[in-house]
Amino acid sequence: MTLLICRTCPRYDSRATGDFGRALAEAIADHPAGSLVAVRNVQCLGGCPDHGVAAVDGPGKARVRFSGLDAGDAAAVLAAAAAHDSCASGAPGDWEVPAELADRISSVTPKRGPNGF
Repeated sequence: MTLLICRTCPRYDSRATGDFGRALAEAIADHPAGSLVAVRNVQCLGGCPDHGVAAVDGPGKARVRFSGLDAGDAAAVLAAAAAHDSCASGAPGDWEVPAELADRISSVTPKRGPNGF
Protein backbone atom coordinates (compact mmCIF):
# COMPACT_ATOMS: atom_id res chain seq x y z
CA MET A 1 0.00 0.00 0.00
CA THR A 2 1.13 3.52 -0.67
CA LEU A 3 0.08 6.77 0.92
CA LEU A 4 0.68 9.67 -1.44
CA ILE A 5 1.14 13.11 0.14
CA CYS A 6 1.22 16.30 -1.87
CA ARG A 7 4.45 18.14 -1.25
CA THR A 8 3.34 21.37 -2.93
CA CYS A 9 0.18 22.08 -0.89
CA PRO A 10 -0.79 24.83 -0.50
CA ARG A 11 0.30 25.43 -4.08
CA TYR A 12 -1.14 28.93 -4.39
CA ASP A 13 0.41 30.31 -1.20
CA SER A 14 4.07 30.78 -2.11
CA ARG A 15 5.06 31.46 1.51
CA ALA A 16 3.57 28.17 2.74
CA THR A 17 4.08 25.87 -0.26
CA GLY A 18 5.19 22.48 1.02
CA ASP A 19 4.23 23.07 4.66
CA PHE A 20 1.33 20.61 4.52
CA GLY A 21 3.37 17.70 3.15
CA ARG A 22 6.16 18.17 5.66
CA ALA A 23 3.75 18.46 8.59
CA LEU A 24 1.64 15.43 7.64
CA ALA A 25 4.67 13.25 6.86
CA GLU A 26 6.19 14.18 10.23
CA ALA A 27 2.94 13.44 12.09
CA ILE A 28 2.70 10.06 10.35
CA ALA A 29 6.33 9.22 11.13
CA ASP A 30 5.68 10.06 14.80
CA HIS A 31 2.53 7.89 14.95
CA PRO A 32 2.93 4.30 16.25
CA ALA A 33 1.34 2.91 13.05
CA GLY A 34 3.37 5.20 10.80
CA SER A 35 6.01 2.59 10.04
CA LEU A 36 3.36 0.29 8.54
CA VAL A 37 2.67 2.61 5.60
CA ALA A 38 4.88 3.43 2.63
CA VAL A 39 4.74 7.21 2.19
CA ARG A 40 5.55 8.91 -1.11
CA ASN A 41 5.73 12.66 -1.22
CA VAL A 42 4.60 13.58 -4.73
CA GLN A 43 4.72 16.85 -6.62
CA CYS A 44 0.94 17.22 -7.01
CA LEU A 45 -2.20 15.15 -6.65
CA GLY A 46 -4.41 17.54 -8.59
CA GLY A 47 -6.59 18.65 -5.70
CA CYS A 48 -6.08 22.38 -6.24
CA PRO A 49 -7.37 24.76 -5.18
CA ASP A 50 -8.44 22.68 -2.15
CA HIS A 51 -5.12 22.12 -0.42
CA GLY A 52 -4.12 19.50 2.13
CA VAL A 53 -4.25 16.60 -0.32
CA ALA A 54 -3.27 12.97 0.24
CA ALA A 55 -4.34 9.76 -1.48
CA VAL A 56 -4.37 6.04 -0.74
CA ASP A 57 -3.35 3.84 -3.63
CA GLY A 58 -2.21 0.34 -4.40
CA PRO A 59 -1.59 -2.00 -7.33
CA GLY A 60 -4.87 -2.80 -9.07
CA LYS A 61 -6.89 -0.70 -6.64
CA ALA A 62 -8.82 2.53 -6.90
CA ARG A 63 -6.92 5.65 -5.87
CA VAL A 64 -8.88 7.62 -3.29
CA ARG A 65 -7.91 11.26 -2.86
CA PHE A 66 -8.72 13.31 0.24
CA SER A 67 -8.59 17.12 0.47
CA GLY A 68 -8.70 19.59 3.33
CA LEU A 69 -6.35 17.58 5.53
CA ASP A 70 -3.81 18.77 8.07
CA ALA A 71 -1.30 17.10 10.38
CA GLY A 72 -4.05 16.51 12.94
CA ASP A 73 -5.60 14.01 10.51
CA ALA A 74 -2.59 11.65 10.63
CA ALA A 75 -4.36 8.92 12.62
CA ALA A 76 -7.41 8.98 10.35
CA VAL A 77 -5.24 8.94 7.24
CA LEU A 78 -3.33 5.93 8.59
CA ALA A 79 -6.61 4.16 9.38
CA ALA A 80 -7.82 4.88 5.84
CA ALA A 81 -4.57 3.54 4.39
CA ALA A 82 -4.85 0.31 6.39
CA ALA A 83 -8.52 -0.18 5.46
CA HIS A 84 -7.80 0.54 1.79
CA ASP A 85 -4.91 -1.92 1.86
CA SER A 86 -7.11 -4.72 3.19
CA CYS A 87 -9.74 -4.15 0.48
CA ALA A 88 -9.42 -5.93 -2.86
CA SER A 89 -10.92 -3.12 -4.95
CA GLY A 90 -9.89 -0.03 -3.00
CA ALA A 91 -13.28 1.51 -3.80
CA PRO A 92 -14.58 3.50 -0.80
CA GLY A 93 -17.87 1.58 -0.74
CA ASP A 94 -15.90 -1.61 -0.15
CA TRP A 95 -13.99 -0.44 2.94
CA GLU A 96 -14.83 1.72 5.91
CA VAL A 97 -13.64 5.26 5.39
CA PRO A 98 -12.90 6.88 8.78
CA ALA A 99 -15.82 9.14 9.70
CA GLU A 100 -13.61 12.20 9.96
CA LEU A 101 -12.51 11.73 6.33
CA ALA A 102 -15.81 10.64 4.75
CA ASP A 103 -16.78 14.13 3.62
CA ARG A 104 -13.26 14.94 2.40
CA ILE A 105 -13.02 12.42 -0.44
CA SER A 106 -12.32 14.65 -3.42
CA SER A 107 -11.95 11.97 -6.09
CA VAL A 108 -11.89 8.23 -6.72
CA THR A 109 -9.94 6.94 -9.71
CA PRO A 110 -10.65 3.31 -10.55
CA LYS A 111 -7.72 1.25 -11.80
CA ARG A 112 -7.79 0.01 -15.33
CA GLY A 113 -6.99 -3.48 -16.49
CA PRO A 114 -3.43 -4.69 -17.18
CA ASN A 115 -3.54 -3.26 -20.72
CA GLY A 116 -4.69 0.15 -19.53
CA PHE A 117 -8.29 -0.32 -20.71
